[in-house]
Amino acid sequence: MNFRQMEAFRAVMSHGSVTRAAEAMNVTQPAVSRLIGDLEAALGLRLFLREQGRLRPTEEAHLLFQESIMAFNGLARLREAAMSLRGLQRGRVRIVSETVYAEGLLPRLMAAYCRDHQDVQMELDTGPSARIADWIAEAWYDIGLVVLPVAQQDVLVRPLLRQHALCALPRDHRLADRAAVDLAELAAEPFVAPVSNTPYRVVFNRAMKSAGIEPDIRLEVRTQHGICAFVACGAGVALVEPCAARDMRGRDLVFLPLRPAVSWDLAVLQPKARPSSLLCQDFADHLLATVSRHV
Repeated sequence: MNFRQMEAFRAVMSHGSVTRAAEAMNVTQPAVSRLIGDLEAALGLRLFLREQGRLRPTEEAHLLFQESIMAFNGLARLREAAMSLRGLQRGRVRIVSETVYAEGLLPRLMAAYCRDHQDVQMELDTGPSARIADWIAEAWYDIGLVVLPVAQQDVLVRPLLRQHALCALPRDHRLADRAAVDLAELAAEPFVAPVSNTPYRVVFNRAMKSAGIEPDIRLEVRTQHGICAFVACGAGVALVEPCAARDMRGRDLVFLPLRPAVSWDLAVLQPKARPSSLLCQDFADHLLATVSRHV
């Protein structure tokens, strides 16, 4: 039994005659009759009685037709699912990011994408950049958002954005009314710094060294939003991610540009060993094309 034989059988059952079935299938009447005969031979069943040049379905034909309805409806759903996948309207995207980007930037980017892809499912997790690169290499996630550099070689790296740190100050700080802050002016300030062994601590240490500052680190905090919260409470000053600054505006904080600029690069990671789905590739392209509107 093959699909074409079942298609001919269903056409005869639906249209009531070989003539109309042949018209519906755009084939000749003998071709339909041959397909029906081959189907009966394959199944070992008499499906039609031949009476005066017409086919009359047997009881077995009616039962088989009912079963075929479910099977062909399932095929139709498979076809629709394939079309949805090709049209980027269905599927799942698993994303993992540094925490700071999962608390503002990525929700904005993901929500914008979901508005145009309403049947797409998305998952967002967080982790440190070094581990994210390993997870992407192992295909635990489809897309990673990290701070460069990463040592992992088994990932595709797509540069996304260069970020410039802002100086976070309590609103009543002596420097709060400045248009910008020179790093050297912070030499005597207590700092709220990122914890060690994180990309942001590497950036912080490099900035302090270049400015010739031995920082007075009073607090070490893992998340950028947490650092901002401590600054708002008057615990010190900090160099923070602009995305965290955007999310924390309205608190008792002032965010000012730094001179000279303190910068780092963000990148989108994708697995190298396994090709990305059309949907994951499209979302990665969406990140690169629209990120500047959401930072």
